[in-house]
Amino acid sequence: MTIAVAYRPDEFGRAALQWAADHATTTDDAIVLVNISRGEPRLDAGFARGRDVQDVTELLQAKGISLEVRQTTGDNVADAVLFESEQAGATLIVVGIRRRSPVGKMLMGSVAQSILLDSPVPVVAVKP
Repeated sequence: MTIAVAYRPDEFGRAALQWAADHATTTDDAIVLVNISRGEPRLDAGFARGRDVQDVTELLQAKGISLEVRQTTGDNVADAVLFESEQAGATLIVVGIRRRSPVGKMLMGSVAQSILLDSPVPVVAVKP
């Protein structure tokens, strides 16, 4: 089976990845790292670059976990994560979540919330 991890190179993405890696070592699942940029990847701090991807690869290889990295751009990150997860045949999606203020919830949608509500497969939400 395959676990899709909605990944950003920050504490939330690392928490999701760590949970998925711990789970995959007990279930022999593969991991698909899904990393989406809303615009120009070179300018997006959430887009994993060379060293970030290399660190993830080394971590999972050391644990004997198979890894596929899927990076793309899209206006709707949640939809892109769900699409890439479906294409990879994921049976579980893991997302890192952050606390948002009530005003932040009104003004901006939540990628994690959209994934939780729209995913056809189970979703695990992880806090750092």
